[in-house]
Amino acid sequence: MKLNTIKIENFLSIEEAEVDFEDFSELVRVVGVNNDTKPKSSNGAGKSSIIEAVAFALFGKTIRKTTEKSLGNLNTKGKCRVTIRVNDNVVIERTKKPPMLKVMVDGENCTKEGVNQTQKYLESILNTNSSVFLASIVFGQGNSTNFLTASAEEKRTIIQNFLSVSELFKQRQHIKAIKSKNNNDKKVYSTLVDDANFKLGVIRDRKNDLTKMCKEADKSLTPEKLAFVKSHTISEIQEIERKNHDLEVEYNRLLSKKNEVRGIAERALARIEKYENGKCEHCDKVSFHIWEMLQEDKKIAKQSGEDMEDILPFVHKIRKELSEVKLPIHLEDFDLIEKVKSFEAEIEILKGQLKTQKQICKEHIEDMSTAQKQYDLMRFWETAFSEQGLVKYVIRNILSFFNERSNYYLGFLTQGNFSIEFDDLLQETILNKKKTSYFSTLSGGEKKKLSLSVMLALNDLLLLTGKERSNVVFFDEIADSLDEEGIKGLYELIQQITLTKRLFIITHNDNLTSLIEDWSDILEVTKENHISKVKKL
Repeated sequence: MKLNTIKIENFLSIEEAEVDFEDFSELVRVVGVNNDTKPKSSNGAGKSSIIEAVAFALFGKTIRKTTEKSLGNLNTKGKCRVTIRVNDNVVIERTKKPPMLKVMVDGENCTKEGVNQTQKYLESILNTNSSVFLASIVFGQGNSTNFLTASAEEKRTIIQNFLSVSELFKQRQHIKAIKSKNNNDKKVYSTLVDDANFKLGVIRDRKNDLTKMCKEADKSLTPEKLAFVKSHTISEIQEIERKNHDLEVEYNRLLSKKNEVRGIAERALARIEKYENGKCEHCDKVSFHIWEMLQEDKKIAKQSGEDMEDILPFVHKIRKELSEVKLPIHLEDFDLIEKVKSFEAEIEILKGQLKTQKQICKEHIEDMSTAQKQYDLMRFWETAFSEQGLVKYVIRNILSFFNERSNYYLGFLTQGNFSIEFDDLLQETILNKKKTSYFSTLSGGEKKKLSLSVMLALNDLLLLTGKERSNVVFFDEIADSLDEEGIKGLYELIQQITLTKRLFIITHNDNLTSLIEDWSDILEVTKENHISKVKKL
C-alpha cells in the first residue's frame, strides 16, 4: 500500500494539517516542540498523532486505543475528520460523531450502505487489514502487536492475517455451518425414521390382528357358508337376504290368501250340499229363498275356484324363486359375516398403507444416510481447513523464509550474537551466543531488538502473499532501552530499510539522532494552547 497524502482536521491535538508523504526523502525525523510545558519539551507535542491519523483513516481505530470521547480535538469546534490518499487513486475520508466512511476510487464514489460494509470493501481493494498494518508498518510504543509476547493462538492469527489464510477459516466456518446443518438433518431424518417405523409397526400389528380374527371367524363357518361369504360382498349378502325376506313374506301372504279362498270355497260347497239335500218331500223342490242362497253360494264357489286358479301360478312362481335364492347363512351368522367383511376391507386398506409407509421409511433412511455421508465429508474438510490441516501446512512452508528474514534483521541489531528459530507451532527458540535464552528473561533492549527483527520479517512475508507492502514505515521511540551497540545496529538497519521505503522516525535518543540528523528531513510538530501544528522544515 502506497501512502500519498493525509489531511487531518480536529483529530487529537491537531486542528488542521496536511502531510505529503512523497514530499520527503527516504528518512524523516518527526520532532516535537511542546510550548505548553515549562520548560519546553518535545514530549506531548503530538508527534504520534500523524501515525494515529493514518491508522484511523484506514481502519477507524487508533493504535493506542484512544477513547472516542478524546479522539476529536477538545479545543476546537470543527468536525473530527481525516482524509488520506493511497495508491494514487484511492481517497478515504473518515469522520467521528457521526461516524462516516467514504471511499472514492478513480474519482468514483464506491461507498457502501454502511460503515462496516465500506470498511470490508476498503480492505479488499487495499489487500490489507489492521493486523497487517500494525505488524508491518508501525513499530514502537503504543503498538500492542508484539509477536513474541503473543499467545500461540494470537501468533497464528497474526500469521493468518499476513498469509490471507483467514480466508481458509472463512471456508471452515462455512463448512462448519454445513456440517451443523447435515447433523441436524441427520437427527431430523432419524426421528422421521423412528416415527415411520413406529407407524409401520402399528399398521402391521393391526393387520395381523385382523387377519387372526378373520381366520378365527372362518373356523366357525361351514365350507358352504365360507364359500358364500368369500364370493359375495356385504351389500350383495344384504340384498340377497332382503330379497329372500320379501319373497317369503309374499309367499306367506299368497298361501294365506289361497287358504282363505279354499276355505270360502269349501264353506260355499258345504252349504250347497246342504241346500240340495233340503228339498221338499212333497214337491221335491227347494224354497225360493233357499234357491236364492244356493245360487249365491254357487257363484261364490265358482269365483273362489277362479281366484284359486289365479293365486296358484304366483305361489308356484314364488316357491321357485325361493328355491333359487340360496342364503346358506343364518341370522346369527350375519353379524360375524359383517365383521369379517369389514375386517377384510380394512386389511386391504392397511396393505396399501403398509406399502406407502415402507416407501416413506425407505426414503427417510436414504435421506439420513445421505446426511450422514455429508456430515462425515464436512467433518473431514473442517479438519482440513483447521489449524491442524492446511493452515499448519502453509505455516510450515513459510517458516524457512520467516526465520531467515528474522535472523537477517537480528544480525544488524545484535552483531550476530542472537538468533531465533520458530517451529510449526510458532514457538520460538532463542539463542544468545549459541546458548538457549528465553524472551521473558531478556533485558528491555534485547527484547526490543528481537521484537523489531521479527516484525520486520513479518513485513517481508507480504512479499509471499501478494499483499501490498507500504512505501512508508513508522518507527516510534524504538531506540528506547537500546545500548550503544544496539543503536549502531539500528542505524545500519535504518540504512537498509530506507533503500526501499520512506521511514518516519520519532526518537528522543541523542545517539541515534546524531547518526541520522545529517541525512534526514524534518517534520516538526509544535503544540501551543493545546493545539498542534505540523510543518516540514
